[in-house]
Amino acid sequence: MFDPIQILGPEFDEPVEFGAAYQAAVQRLDDAARRFEQLAERLPESAFADDEWQIVERAAADLEAAAERADEGFLAVQFDSHAWYRIMESLEQATRRLESACGVLELVRSRPAELDGAAEGAG
Repeated sequence: MFDPIQILGPEFDEPVEFGAAYQAAVQRLDDAARRFEQLAERLPESAFADDEWQIVERAAADLEAAAERADEGFLAVQFDSHAWYRIMESLEQATRRLESACGVLELVRSRPAELDGAAEGAG
């Protein structure tokens, strides 16, 4: 029988185990980090305006911090059942920041070379 109240779909019928949810979040972060690194290594710092470079640097710092917090947090879950919410939130935030930075990197990469000098002067 169709349940009109169940709007989330069958994938939410059973709660997701923390380990599986954590691994999925880490995989998304890893995918975003790999894309970020591939894009970043192709572009010289001089191709970015100051505000663009700040976004890229902040994303790189967030990635490093998220990895440290996740390792510590995974152990904390054994003692604090609410710690996993903070871990997942941290991983998601870092992933979104990396994806945003990847958007900036794509924008810079697609910009014609003659605009790169103008971007430097604007920053």
